Amino acid sequence: MYYLLLIFLFPLSLLPLSVLYLLSDALYWLLFHVIGYRREIVKDNLKHAFADKTDEEREVIMKRFYKSFCDQWIETLKLLSISKSALNKRVKGNWDVFKMLDQEGKNTYALLGHTFNWEWANVICQLNSPQQFAGVYLPLENKAFDRLMRYVRTRSGGVLISMKALKSGLQQIAAKRHIIGMIADQNPSVTEVALWLPFMHREAPFFRGPEQMARRARGAVVFAGIKKVRRGYYEVKLELMCRDASETNSEDITRQYVAFMERQLRDQPENWLWSHRRWKHIRKV
Repeated sequence: MYYLLLIFLFPLSLLPLSVLYLLSDALYWLLFHVIGYRREIVKDNLKHAFADKTDEEREVIMKRFYKSFCDQWIETLKLLSISKSALNKRVKGNWDVFKMLDQEGKNTYALLGHTFNWEWANVICQLNSPQQFAGVYLPLENKAFDRLMRYVRTRSGGVLISMKALKSGLQQIAAKRHIIGMIADQNPSVTEVALWLPFMHREAPFFRGPEQMARRARGAVVFAGIKKVRRGYYEVKLELMCRDASETNSEDITRQYVAFMERQLRDQPENWLWSHRRWKHIRKV
């Protein structure tokens, strides 16, 4: 099945992005206007997050989100064949932050969110990191698609560490200076041990793991924001939160990360995964 996917998708990825975006436009029309994919979830999320906006303003954000959502996966398809030089032209970043921490001998924990295009951000960070770059991920249930995404996410020299085998994965890179990238706005599977914080006007559970890992390793923590400049062009902004996580107060890293993500959402509200069931859990009192 994996090779059938590759045989079908790789030639498709060779098409120019200008052509692939026509496919994205058709996909948007299908998902938004015909199927209504998770439309009620998106609508409800936006209503709570942006209660100060009018229905018309939220409708504009919703349509732009679906367009960006479709672009995300078309652009991810392009990762099968896009050259390093082409990707570097399309995604800029202040990579000197990584270089500075490397010179200081620091291992780094880079926290980002489901802002588009996080798949491009993962690969571009690999290309511009002097350290070994490793991404923590949750394997897909479909083994063929999981293998395909692992190929896409590691084609520039990165390493993937499964959340289901975190300890052994970390041991693989322990001997090298490294950067561990983590999308930290996912829903924890076990909410009883999560840190519950206000997020866009509603309480949501957040993983404690990224902060705990960084504190144990005395690692630096960087927040990675993604801004969409225009279609097919992005900017990654790295913000150094601390050089040594063990010197921060408990929960401070996670709280600052949540505040960072809120700034991202307010700056470009259409550029986040609003179809994600981020607020599906309710804290047990």
